[in-house]
Amino acid sequence: MKSLIKILIGVLIIAGVCYGLNTFRATKISQPEPEIIRPVRSIKLQGEGESFKRKYFGTVQGGKRADLSFRVSGTLSKINVEKGASVSRGQLLATLDPRDFNTRISQAQSSLSQAQAQYKNAQADFKRYENLYKQKVIAKAQYDTYKTQVDVTRSAVNAANANVKSARDALRDTELRAPFDGIIADRTVENFQDVTAKQTIFSLQDLTALEIVFNIPDNDVLLAPVPQVKSLRDLQQHAELFSVNARFEAMPERIFPLTLKEIATQATAANTYPVTATMPTRDDVRILPGMAATVEIVYVGDGVTARASDKYSVPSTAILNEGEKNFVWRFSDGSVSKIPVTVGAIHNDASVEIESDSLSGGDVIITAGVYFLRDGQHVRLMED
Repeated sequence: MKSLIKILIGVLIIAGVCYGLNTFRATKISQPEPEIIRPVRSIKLQGEGESFKRKYFGTVQGGKRADLSFRVSGTLSKINVEKGASVSRGQLLATLDPRDFNTRISQAQSSLSQAQAQYKNAQADFKRYENLYKQKVIAKAQYDTYKTQVDVTRSAVNAANANVKSARDALRDTELRAPFDGIIADRTVENFQDVTAKQTIFSLQDLTALEIVFNIPDNDVLLAPVPQVKSLRDLQQHAELFSVNARFEAMPERIFPLTLKEIATQATAANTYPVTATMPTRDDVRILPGMAATVEIVYVGDGVTARASDKYSVPSTAILNEGEKNFVWRFSDGSVSKIPVTVGAIHNDASVEIESDSLSGGDVIITAGVYFLRDGQHVRLMED
């Protein structure tokens, strides 16, 4: 009897365990695991009217600039201005010790006096022997000798005069003066220092008009939406088709309009083309040479010369390659869909040109992790 009771108890325990397992399994089936929303990086395709929009790093400089130096070597005896000082045209900025230069003037004047005396004596001798020659008392060869002596001493006087002038010019060159109104942007030497001719002493900049210098990559020259782009001169001729503005990190909400001034047609070693844009000074903000700026160039033409609206530039990481076909992932309503594209030119900045009738300006394209996505997958866009 006891054995039967034990068997019944065991059966009940086993039945209870089985019931619990079945209930747990049913609960698992009825409550699926929540989907993990993958964060992704993205870009927005530029639409019509924004077919060319670029940002470049630029540096502010004065509209007029000059590295000032002495034309002669010497020892600095006085520096009259410091960095940041405002100076006027003709203002004395620094002087060299003039003692050696005064000595050279004295030596040159002494040589000039000696040459003039010799010339005077030669003239007197020539006049005397010229009369004798006319009287046929002396031979022509002796007459020619005294005539030559006059020419030689006259040349010596001219050379001595030139030396005096040069010595006086050198003395004037011991004074360094401002060639135009401006600000002393930098000073590279200290007082009583020995300096050489052409060594930069000051950097002078005129801040009544500012310039921002930046570099455009060669691929942007080719992609710029202007007709028949052959060189950067074409961009300069069609500058009115572009809006050019500058922003500064300390004032990101403010926009400073720029005007294109010059565009180089010779690339640098980095395959970029230097561009200079002018910016009028503002009374309400102090912008100084050397400050960093972000230059934004946007095509604002009428669209006639813009590139076709189904061509876009995207990072190469946005391309999904499957055999001979290429795709991009388009984000819409929280999920992604695979869009076939035709891949075009590849640029130095790791971007590629794509073309698709299924894409339009404003579409959001995934730019990273494209091989880990599937059609219809829900994703979350990461903020830059």
